[in-house]
Amino acid sequence: MRYLPDSLFARLMVALLAVIGLTVVVAGILIVRERQELAFWAGEASEFVSVMSETATFLADLPEEQRAAAIEALREAPPSIETEFQRRPAPTQEFVASTLAAYERALQRRLGSGYDVDVRLASTGEGDFIPVIREGSGQRRLERRGGGGRFDVDRDGPDDEPDAARPRGPEGEPRGRRGPRQLDVSVGLPDGSDLTFRAPIPRPGQALAGPIFLQLTVLILVLGTVLLFMTRTITRPLSGLAEAAEAAGRGARVAPLPEVGARELREATRAFNSMQERLHRYLDSRTSVLAAMSHDLRTPLTRIRLRVESIEDESQRERFIADLDEMNRMISGALSLFRGLNEEEPESQCDVAGLLGVLRDEFAEIGVTVDVQGEALRAIRLRPLAIKRCLTNLLSNAAKFAGNPRVIVEDGESLVIRVCDDGPGIPEEDLERVFEPFYRVESSRNIETGGTGLGLSIARDIAQAHGGSLVLRNRSPHGLEAILTLPRATQS
Repeated sequence: MRYLPDSLFARLMVALLAVIGLTVVVAGILIVRERQELAFWAGEASEFVSVMSETATFLADLPEEQRAAAIEALREAPPSIETEFQRRPAPTQEFVASTLAAYERALQRRLGSGYDVDVRLASTGEGDFIPVIREGSGQRRLERRGGGGRFDVDRDGPDDEPDAARPRGPEGEPRGRRGPRQLDVSVGLPDGSDLTFRAPIPRPGQALAGPIFLQLTVLILVLGTVLLFMTRTITRPLSGLAEAAEAAGRGARVAPLPEVGARELREATRAFNSMQERLHRYLDSRTSVLAAMSHDLRTPLTRIRLRVESIEDESQRERFIADLDEMNRMISGALSLFRGLNEEEPESQCDVAGLLGVLRDEFAEIGVTVDVQGEALRAIRLRPLAIKRCLTNLLSNAAKFAGNPRVIVEDGESLVIRVCDDGPGIPEEDLERVFEPFYRVESSRNIETGGTGLGLSIARDIAQAHGGSLVLRNRSPHGLEAILTLPRATQS
């Protein structure tokens, strides 16, 4: 599976083209085989088989005393087939091998199970056999040459000449011979006697025309083009749906997708549009309710504050005012959290090195030294104010609990920003819980020591809104590391 393309479009194209290619190859092989079979059996081969099967059946029905005379008569006047002279290429070894097997199967079917058939290449020695010959226009009838049972074949080219008529080479082999041209067909008759026919190997049919392969290639190209268009129409809506789902998962508002494509794709798109509409309606309703509650709570809180100012006991008055300030900060923080964390801020190309420089200067003004190591190799598309807020929350936590923090920047397929400190760290069981709103590891409710418990929650929401992640990890031997990952792959 690792060698397959990653995208659905590419996988569909590869699969469809592979099926088409395999189908065309198999069809081509079947065409070639059918063409060869047709050329073989529609020509003289079937006539040779018919002559030999009829002759064998005729001789098998004769009494033994008459059979010898009939065989001698057939040798003197060999059975023949009529054929038009056509110069064709010499048979190849593959053609000869297939001819032997085809002859044997065909004769066995014609003669039946009472006969034994064996087909082999003709031997060069002398022997008793019944020749089966060609004769027709452009040929003369084979004439007996001597008593060796050899026949001279004329007008068919040097490959049809008998070996005895060929000039000999230095090793005694006939010159100009391009391969075997005759077959010996042995037929075992039902009474146990044997009968041998010698026939020329049928001439090969014409080769398959070259244009058919060009036509098959054009067919593949046409089908490939059509499949490219059809596959693209299937996968394009899926790509749009995946991009919209990714954007919606980051909190962005995506325009309703057009419902196009196949029925299943239209239903999936319609379900996504409905889900997105209900989700945003729910979030807007929650934000509106919280905003209204915040507005309504500010009025009684203001009245309480005015009344607290009239308390004569200074220590009591300060404690009341501190509680009211904490309530105001919690209301403001929660409202900011539910309003979408500056979701209206547009994305832009951001120079991360410049952003970290600004943060370093701002923290230096309050006496916190921020050491920055590494740099981003190139700008990245994000919401600068949101990322600045995320990093500010992380640096503030590191400065509050451990002193001077440091930032390590690593750039590659993703931009990784590590905010490290040398503080006491966080218990392992709390590394995920600290991202919950209003959760604080510091058990007291003192705003100065534990905060509101929204900083890390807001920071992670900002990271996830950019398609990234934020995790905490304890360092060895002590300290905490906040790892902010912003993938460049999802940048548009």
